[in-house]
Order: sequence, then C-alpha cells, then structure tokens
Amino acid sequence: MEGKYVLEVCNPRAVRDVTIQGLTAPRLPTLEGKRIAIIGALPESIAFNRALEKVLQKRYPTATVIYRQTSMDIEKNIEYLRDFDAFIEGVRLSGGWPTEPPVEYEKAGIPGVHLSIETMYPNGKYSMWAHGLPTLRIVPIPALIWINAGNRPDPEAYMHIAEYMADDIVRALTEPLTEEEKNPPPCEYDFGNLFFEGKDYDEAYRKCQAYFVEHNLTDGLPIVPPTPEAVEAMLAGTSRDRNEVIHGVMQPGHGIVTIEKIAINAVMAGARPEYLPVIITAVECLCDPGFMAWHVLAAINSSQLLIYVGGPIAKEIGMSGRGAFLGPGNPANNAIGRAVSLCALNLGWVEYETHGGMCGQPSRFCNLVFCENEDLSPWETYSVSRGFGPEDSVVMVEEVFHVDGSFQMGPMAMPSGLWTKGFEEDLKTLAEKAASERPPIMTAVKGPDSIHATANFVGGQDILALLNNRTYAIILHPGQAHQLHERGFTRESLARYIADYKAVPWEAFDENVQKELLEIAKTGKIPGLTVDNCKPGGKIPAFNAKRIAIFVAGHMSGQTVGLMCLGSYGKFTKVEGYDPCDPPYNLKKITGATLTKAGR
Repeated sequence: MEGKYVLEVCNPRAVRDVTIQGLTAPRLPTLEGKRIAIIGALPESIAFNRALEKVLQKRYPTATVIYRQTSMDIEKNIEYLRDFDAFIEGVRLSGGWPTEPPVEYEKAGIPGVHLSIETMYPNGKYSMWAHGLPTLRIVPIPALIWINAGNRPDPEAYMHIAEYMADDIVRALTEPLTEEEKNPPPCEYDFGNLFFEGKDYDEAYRKCQAYFVEHNLTDGLPIVPPTPEAVEAMLAGTSRDRNEVIHGVMQPGHGIVTIEKIAINAVMAGARPEYLPVIITAVECLCDPGFMAWHVLAAINSSQLLIYVGGPIAKEIGMSGRGAFLGPGNPANNAIGRAVSLCALNLGWVEYETHGGMCGQPSRFCNLVFCENEDLSPWETYSVSRGFGPEDSVVMVEEVFHVDGSFQMGPMAMPSGLWTKGFEEDLKTLAEKAASERPPIMTAVKGPDSIHATANFVGGQDILALLNNRTYAIILHPGQAHQLHERGFTRESLARYIADYKAVPWEAFDENVQKELLEIAKTGKIPGLTVDNCKPGGKIPAFNAKRIAIFVAGHMSGQTVGLMCLGSYGKFTKVEGYDPCDPPYNLKKITGATLTKAGR
C-alpha cells in the first residue's frame, strides 16, 4: 500500500498436542451411603487429608470415607478408585506434573475434585487445560490458614481447615455438571504470520514489540522481529529440515516443536545462525521424554536451567568459559540461553506469572549458559569424561534449584581468590559447601534425626532412592582445579571425596536397612559403597558420587560455583535402558551444523 510500511513476522507459537474434552462422569446426588476416596501423593498433605477424612465421615455417617496415600502410578490408582463412587485428590502445593492424576481419574469415568492451595490455583487450572480437561473441578484452600497450621504432622492442627473447606468440597462433588463443563470451547489459535502496519518501519516495529509483550510472546524485553527473511537466514545454520519434528513435546503446554519454530525464537533472541545447532540440541534435551522439563519450567521453585556446551563448537562460536562466564557480555552464551527460554515460552506455552516460581528467577532471561575453560583446565573436559570424543560437541541441560554460592576458597576478608586458607582447608570448604545440607540417606537412619515425611515419600526404606536423591554441580576455577590435580585428584576422586565427606556409620542403621544396603553394595553401582563398607566400623557414603558433576571454568584465580541440582534426567520418568544409579546429567551430541567445522 502506498505510504504504508507492513512488517511481516513469523509466529513463534507451537501447535499443542492436546485434545480438549469436557467432564463426563455425573456428580453424586449426595455423599450419604457413598464410598469416597481421599488420595494424595505429597507427604505435606497427609495431616490435612486425615483431618478431612474425619470431618466428612462425621458429617456423613452412612458414607465410607477412606484416606490413602498413593503413588504416581496412575494405573494402580485408577484400579484402586474403581471401588469408590468419587475421589478427592490433593493437596496441590507445587506446580507441574508429567501427568495430572485427577485428569486421568476423570477420563476413566470416576468423578472427583482436586484440592489446591489458592496460590497454586492458576497453576492447577493451566495444568488441567494443558492435559486436555480444562473444566476439572478445583477447590482452592486459602493459603494463610494453611500456613498458620505450620505444616505439622498432627491431623488435629488441620481440623479447622477441613471443617472450613468441607462445604466447598461437598458442593464440588455433588453439584450437577453445567453445559460449559461438559462442552468446553476448543483450543483455537491462529498460527499464521503476523502483520504490523505503520507509516514507516519504526512505527510498524513499535507495534510489533507492543503486540509481542501484550500477547506474552516475549520475556518482557524487546525482541528481534522474526521476519521470514531473518528466519531463512537463521535456518542456514543447520542442515536439518525446517519441518522436522523434535521427539517429544515441550512442557508444560505440550507444544509440538519443529526446527523452524526453534529458528523463529532464536531470531527473536538475537542469536546468530551458527548458534542454531546448539539451541536445537538444548531444546531437544528439554523435549526428551526422559527429562523432567515440566518441573523446571512449571514448578514453584524459581528454578533455572544450567546449559553446558562441551567440545570444539563452543570455541568456534565464541562462547565464554573465562571471566564472568555466567553473566552478561558474551553474545553466544546469552543469545543461546535466551533462545531456549523463548522456546519454553512459545513452544511450551509457559506463562511466566504462573510458572515463573514464587519469587521468579532473573537468570530465566538467559539461563546459566557456559562452556569450560579448556585452555586452563588440567583435566579433560566433562563431556570427554562422560565418554564423548574430544572432537564431539555436546549440550547438557539440568535444573538448578539454587546456586549455593560463588564462593572463593579464602578468608572472607580476602575476596580476590588469590588468597586461600591452604589446600586442606580449601578442600574441606569445598566439600562442606557441597554436603552442607542434611544428606538424604540420613532419612533412613535410626534416632531423633530421622525425617519421617521424607522417608514416607520415598517408601520408608528405599535406600537406593535416598542415595540417588541428591545431585550437585561444581564449577571449579582453574587455579583450584590445578591445586587439586597436583595433589593427585581426578574429577572422579574429587567427587568421591565429597560424597564420603559426611558418610554415615554402618551402626547407625537398623537391621532391615543394613540388609538393603548390603544388597545394593553387591551390585557395585554406587561408588564408595562396597561389601567391606557394610560391616561394623564401615561407613556409607552420603550420596552417589556419580551425581556430582565437576567442570572447570573462569579465571586462573577466581571463584568456585556450587549448584544444587535436581537430577532431572530419568527422575520420575521411564527411560529405556536408564539405570537410576547412572549420572542424571543427560548429554546430547550436536548435529546438523553447517557454518562451523564442529557439530556437523
């Protein structure tokens, strides 16, 4: 049109792999004479659910109300629920699940209600929608009265909450379904290109930026408009077909991910075409069905992604493993990290206010992206230590709960990293940081220090789960790595030292636990846990040394970073051939690069 400028941009959103349906199972006319199952998997909800059981049984003496703590085995839970007329499930205290149990129960024809803390109500509504049942009934519990109960194990502390919520719960179980609940509108979205008109480019550009912010297509910062020409230029960075569908889906919205959609979001992030193969591989890690992406992207923990790039491609594209490697300033590190976040936003349909965590995490803009400082490291790269060749380029993605600290190995008054307390004290400081929290295995130990709720959560005596429940990453500065190397430490022996730092005496365990530990020791799957440890005078490692990942990055004199991770790969997921004793850090080889020598 004469006198007008039209800016055309590609749509960054992904089609969702979800079929929307409504509720079908009729609600109960009354609870009298009915069998009501109260179920839940989270140990923090046990006391409330027991209180609710008492309250409902008292109100409806002819009903049978039974509380039972269940697992995440949906099929077994459905089989159990077949003997009941309705279910009450919850309480939702966190966000993000690979499946939503109440959705599966309703689809199986069992009517029920999901209980949620009001803070998590938007998360619950979103998740039910993402799992295809947007009208599933959710009853929110006021957060303040829950907090005032103090999360105590005594059901009596929750009796007043159960009394307060009983009417709402009963209504949700008994009120007839509405037409809207039975026939919710389909999820319709226009995935076509977007057009912004202005008197010149500047006006069209400003309209584009405003639209992306208003429709939650960006992280709140300006984006590079993903014009068809820019996307074509980005796709030149890979030999993979633009229509190739990545295996799995992007959580939490179950987005179907294609190479082209990744490229669109990479343009928006300001990435260069040679970065694209790295971004694609990182997104593949997130979409891998064995990776617990729903937790890092949709839970309440304000988690962040640790993205490690190993191998020669890191140098070729100019990544930094030197000073300030986790911070701003490096185009490759930052653009790769932001592109992955934008992919989560637009391909996974993340809603930042719902899924950003209780307090949010500034690193979610660009994540924690780094490569190792190979030139100054005394050891082979982490990727080579995991079996890849030095010519291979790989990506690892892991969820970080929190950064234990960028701590220097020296007195607090000497923060430069040039000052130390001496090798032995520095080593103890490192081990203390990594093992500072109560070792998970202590949950199975006799005595007043045992943690009942955690033991219940993992099945009481599931020692293997306890040993594998802790995951930690350490990024050593090269100077400290050289000190360790000169004293004979390898990456593996350092991990063993840390895992054994707070080892537990054999005598601390009861006979049943000792038998289980002995059987695990015979398998040889846990480093440092041998048959010789399983006798009087022996010690049991606090956690599996394979779950400690050690990297080397930064200046020769600098800071060592500790990161408490989740161990996202293989946890709560079924991965063929994966052994829970194996390292939980999933590394994927980069392929399809066209503009670099590496990663082809």
